[in-house]
Amino acid sequence: MTRVVITGNPGVGKHTCAKFVSEKLGKAKLIDINRVILSNNAITLPTSAVKGIGEIDVKKTEKLILEEIKKTKDVVIVGHLAPYVLRTTGIDLVAVLRRSPYLLAKIFRQRKYTPMKMRENIAAEILGITLYDSVETFGKERVAELDTTGKTPQDIAKDIVSKLQKKSRKQIGIIDWLSLVYEKGDAQKFLEY
Repeated sequence: MTRVVITGNPGVGKHTCAKFVSEKLGKAKLIDINRVILSNNAITLPTSAVKGIGEIDVKKTEKLILEEIKKTKDVVIVGHLAPYVLRTTGIDLVAVLRRSPYLLAKIFRQRKYTPMKMRENIAAEILGITLYDSVETFGKERVAELDTTGKTPQDIAKDIVSKLQKKSRKQIGIIDWLSLVYEKGDAQKFLEY
C-alpha cells in the first residue's frame, strides 16, 4: 500500500508529474484535490460580498479524500491544498515541488494571471510557504522538497518514486529562492505589495 502526496505552488508541475508517478507505481489511483472539492461542492457559502467567493470546506474535503483512499491500494494525491485538507494518516511521502520564481513569472504570464495573483504566488514560492505548511502538517520525516526548475515531469516522477522507495529520502531546506532573488537584486520586484 503506497500513499504519495504531491503538492506545491501553482505552476511547479504537480499535476503533470503526478500522472507519471501514478504510472510508475503501477497505475496508482490519482486523486486531484481540486476536482474532489469542485465535483462534491465542498465549498461553504460566501462569507463576504467579494465576487461571491466561498471557502473550502476543509472537513468535508478531508472526509471525501479519506473515503477515496480507503477504496484503493496505491494512491497519488495531488494539489496545492494538500497541507490544509489532509492529515498524516497513512501518508508515506509528501513531495513538495518547487520552481524558480523567474520561471514561475514566465508561466504565470502565459496563464494570464493578474499581477496580484502573480505576486502572491511568487512570494509564496520564494518564502517556501507550502513547504513550511507541509512540514507542519505531515512532519519533516515524511516531506521531501524537489526543485523542478529545468527538469522534465518524467525526471521529477522518477525522483519521487526513488525517494518513496528509500528510507533516507527526506530533504528539506535545500532550496533558497530568497537568497537568489536578493543576489540578483530582485527582492523588491518579487516581494513588493
